Amino acid sequence: MGGYTATADAVASGTAQKTVLQLANPAANPASHRIAVYGIWVGMKGTTSNAVPPRLLIARQTTAGVGSAALAAGHGPVPLDSALPASAMTAVKGPAGTWGTEPTTTDVLWAREIHPQTSGGEYIPLGDEIRLAPGGYLGVLIIAAATVQVTAQLYWREGH
Repeated sequence: MGGYTATADAVASGTAQKTVLQLANPAANPASHRIAVYGIWVGMKGTTSNAVPPRLLIARQTTAGVGSAALAAGHGPVPLDSALPASAMTAVKGPAGTWGTEPTTTDVLWAREIHPQTSGGEYIPLGDEIRLAPGGYLGVLIIAAATVQVTAQLYWREGH
């Protein structure tokens, strides 16, 4: 039961709700192979200091969407301990210009407003982690009034 991470960097938000990073727990995994997301870090590079703060969400999604992009090499999913096996999850990023069809979002599990020229992270308390069963999708989404460059990173444990 080790830790893993995935990072989507330099994603242009656009001004509609966009998925920045999506994790998928393949349906082929056994039912016991749930993941527990325990941390998030988000950084933004906006150009206007007095812009409306973008809203960041972690939400369940029922589809993979169409038109996402692979994460850059070495951006994940990767184990936090090099002795761990490769992650069973898949992860993609969703630059605003590449989604042909945005993933379908359902339950919002975490929401924050973050200044468009800053970054922030949060650890979810032990026992309250966001869990994802096989066949499920989890997305980090942004809703911004003006386009910003976003970097998002999730941390999780497998086998829950």
